[in-house]
Amino acid sequence: GNLAHGLKTPLSVIVNEAAARGNDPFAAKVIEQADIMRDQVARHLERARLSARTAMIGSLTEITPVVTALARTMEKIHRDRGIAIEVHADEAARFRGERPDLEEMIGNLVDNACKWASSKVTVEVACERPDPSGAARLRIVVDDDGRGLSPAEREQVATRGRRLDETKPGSGLGLSIVTELAGLYGGGLTLGAAPLGGLRAELV
Repeated sequence: GNLAHGLKTPLSVIVNEAAARGNDPFAAKVIEQADIMRDQVARHLERARLSARTAMIGSLTEITPVVTALARTMEKIHRDRGIAIEVHADEAARFRGERPDLEEMIGNLVDNACKWASSKVTVEVACERPDPSGAARLRIVVDDDGRGLSPAEREQVATRGRRLDETKPGSGLGLSIVTELAGLYGGGLTLGAAPLGGLRAELV
């Protein structure tokens, strides 16, 4: 709900101003991009509603097949830049939720890493139990070997819809969607420095 509320007014204002310009090619492009953003938000909110229902059911999804398939797909998408993706996954790890939600979160993180990476992305999946008497926690870490981000830049990209580089494809909503979905499952997303030199995105 917060994501939709945050985008509703700005998008409507932008679209109205663009529509007033008539056949202006730039205005048409603005309207096209706004439609794409609306579709992404609508899809995300549907995922959120699905998650809220299925979280109570307790569905279990195997993680290794999902991560492996996404890695191969992302390598093909970014083939022109020669990005290699390494996967290190605990075969026993399971996600207590629906596969589409898991794919949405990991897919956004890996795609973002590939856009900024120089040549390499790594994905690590582990099941942890910090408290022996508590529930197990799923930890997914995505690292890239790009230029990395300063603390101020990390805070900026965590803001809904903010982008550091307008030349990168996408709406800038990816990380905020991951944060929203993770929150539905009692988790969160943190950004830090990767040992590879780039950005580390840690999803719990």
